[in-house]
Amino acid sequence: MEPTNRSTYKKQNMSSEFTNSCLGKLIILAVIVVILLIVAVATVPSEEETRVQMEDNIRECIQDNYEKRCDPVDEVFNNIRRPFTEADTTFNDKEIMEMFNRNNRLEVYRHTLYSTARIVNNIHTEGLREGIGIFGIVIPFLNYDDFLMTEGNVRGKNHDRIMKDAAEPEDLGDNPMLKPYHYKGNPDD
Repeated sequence: MEPTNRSTYKKQNMSSEFTNSCLGKLIILAVIVVILLIVAVATVPSEEETRVQMEDNIRECIQDNYEKRCDPVDEVFNNIRRPFTEADTTFNDKEIMEMFNRNNRLEVYRHTLYSTARIVNNIHTEGLREGIGIFGIVIPFLNYDDFLMTEGNVRGKNHDRIMKDAAEPEDLGDNPMLKPYHYKGNPDD
């Protein structure tokens, strides 16, 4: 309602009263959320589409980190740009991707509103969520350190023990000769 002055009194219409009320705002918010949920259900990427996009994102991550390792800030910005770009086709990564596929496994799960992609390897045996697909786009959370690219001996080439015995400290006595700290070999200086 406007001020009580009868000359300027103007009654609001039903729609403006509804949008200004608390119940009206809650109903409008609920309608928007329902519409977003319907759109999310309709645009969930399929398992195959999620797998293809994640493999492309993994290839890009490996290419970015092949020559020079990226720091965590660069990885965040790279993950932001990866859904909108494709991997470089001139980069010969056939051997690298075979090594990745030999040591890692990509698992894709489709849920009601979204799909997820997990990397499973010997480091992350239960899988680590590396991507989520929602509204028709797959958003990666890739980090090169989460991949297991090579496997090798833990014990070394001579099959040494994993835990070596701690060396006993040498007894230097009461006044050890600390020659580097003596001036020209004179123990008094």
